[in-house]
Amino acid sequence: MEIIFLGTSAAVPTRQRNLPSIMILYNGDQILFDAGEDVQRRFEDAGLKFNAPLMIFISHMHGDHVIGLPGLLFHFTLISRTQEVKIWGPPGIFAYLIVHRMITGLHAPFLKDIFEIHTQENKLYRYNFQENPSQQPVKVDIKENCIFETSEYSLSALPVCHSIPTHGFRFYEKPHPGKFNPEKAKDMKIPRGSLWKKMQIGETIQYKGKSYNPKELGIVGPQRSGIIISYSADTKFCEQLHVLAQNSDLFICEATYADELKDLAEQKSHMTASQCAEIAKSSNVTQLVLTHISSRYAEEEKLLREACSIFPNTMIAHDLMHIIPAKDKSPPFSPLKA
Repeated sequence: MEIIFLGTSAAVPTRQRNLPSIMILYNGDQILFDAGEDVQRRFEDAGLKFNAPLMIFISHMHGDHVIGLPGLLFHFTLISRTQEVKIWGPPGIFAYLIVHRMITGLHAPFLKDIFEIHTQENKLYRYNFQENPSQQPVKVDIKENCIFETSEYSLSALPVCHSIPTHGFRFYEKPHPGKFNPEKAKDMKIPRGSLWKKMQIGETIQYKGKSYNPKELGIVGPQRSGIIISYSADTKFCEQLHVLAQNSDLFICEATYADELKDLAEQKSHMTASQCAEIAKSSNVTQLVLTHISSRYAEEEKLLREACSIFPNTMIAHDLMHIIPAKDKSPPFSPLKA
């Protein structure tokens, strides 16, 4: 797993910071949160593949988080992308993209499913981008906030408190099988091969008329918990953030302002760095990463200092910063230079 920050500015891009966008790379999948302006160029800058499986999650319909989406899809069309793209977003995301199809010629043959997240109804509205713009959506039930799931991970959406409907997202990696002990398997005379493979995933096997439960026999250790990554885009301080961030190994949170502009943060429905740190401290977070930095902070040490006074394990994201998750280490993430 790898996380790449494609854009880390708030509303106004700077020479150093593009508009918001974050990528998780996981076993060949690309999971993109938000799509700030010119995100397709950031794909190139980060060395990302343009024809890998891609899921896009848009937090809300403010321009700095969504304007780059049509440009990215146009780029994919021009290079004859074949891999499917799926998009999740708030109510309005389908109409936004359909207008681009009708007015600007965005055909995007690789794009079929667009899901609008209706948390008040606990439903997804699924639209087909290739069909009639006036189509009625297929309604899909949401269970426990989960909007997408594979055999390896799931993604949940939780409403947060911004000036328009906005969601935070939570990536949950499913538990890994326990560590396999080959010496114990050898001691029990179990031959290497298909039986070992079954035991490695915790399956009880039959061999020479006997049953072998690898967990009970200590051939396989206890399950290892997966990594939890939570991401909050634009929001003000609210209780829902505790739910979103709870027990996260990595909490990525907008930190638009310093404490001196706390009143403005409340007025604009944004966060201060200190407020992010308070959420991290009270939610059993391991690592806090601040992003969505206002252009007024050319030097962001003030934000970092205010957050670290409350939650020391804090860093500030920079464009094209890579971090590698590693469970049960302190700090659990290794920042890499672009």
